[in-house]
Amino acid sequence: MSRAAQKSAAGSRKRPARQPTSGQRARAKRPKEPVKSPEPVSQVTIKMRESLHRELARKAFNSGMTMRGYIMRALKQAGLGVTEADLVDGRKSGRVQSSNR
Repeated sequence: MSRAAQKSAAGSRKRPARQPTSGQRARAKRPKEPVKSPEPVSQVTIKMRESLHRELARKAFNSGMTMRGYIMRALKQAGLGVTEADLVDGRKSGRVQSSNR
């Protein structure tokens, strides 16, 4: 068999399928459950100076929270009716925002 024929035959071989890692198997086994809210949720968009946005991002990061979590904690501290369910970060598998950093 010529080298070209050997390369062609070698290239047509299928590689065995890669097995998922244990982390991939664990994630595949437990479906993510959406956080259920007792009432409809609405979205608020605000405009602010870039410097204020950077300051907010920095403070939230230093507190170990997302900006959303940082703002929700501030609203709760200001006396608004923020519940523990409101403080759950849906992107982080339903964990409550931490402020112990």
